[in-house]
Amino acid sequence: MKIVNILGSPRKNGTSTRIARAFTETAAIRGAMVTDYHLNDMQYRGCQACEGCHTRSDHCVLKDELTPLLADIQTADIVVFSTPIYFGDTSGQFKCFFDRTWSLVSTDVREEENSSRLPPGKTALLILSQVDTAEAHLDVRERYTMHLELLGFDVRAITAAGHRLQSDADVSPSLYSAAELARELLQDR
Repeated sequence: MKIVNILGSPRKNGTSTRIARAFTETAAIRGAMVTDYHLNDMQYRGCQACEGCHTRSDHCVLKDELTPLLADIQTADIVVFSTPIYFGDTSGQFKCFFDRTWSLVSTDVREEENSSRLPPGKTALLILSQVDTAEAHLDVRERYTMHLELLGFDVRAITAAGHRLQSDADVSPSLYSAAELARELLQDR
């Protein structure tokens, strides 16, 4: 089992990161191979809207530190997408990365609609954390779920709302949910 863990928080011990790690640490104990990508430590550009991924290549034509991450998504069984919500959307680091996943969508005009270039059978875990209440940013969860489904993922989501940052006790229900989900998903494979 191969898991790619994409950490979109600039904080190495932020809420979304801790929840993602609860998932990946439980999965690793059960034999999964986990590769972490902490976006804030990487050098990359956002999508340049060049459409090179659809006109002259079947992958993103930019060469930077997202190149191996996008390749790892191709071969992963589970991809964890975690990010805090800032000002009504994901972190800037995450949004810049996520726009580059456009290269994973086939826009072949022979298709009736856009379809994924990813092999079928992948699971995405979307982890969103926020200080505000759960109802405040449901549109972010819905929007990113829709795009992950466009990429062909079976999407699971955890939203941790109303938490500041510091203690695991504040987010323990979400940490428990992430660990339980890892046990469930690794049992099924």
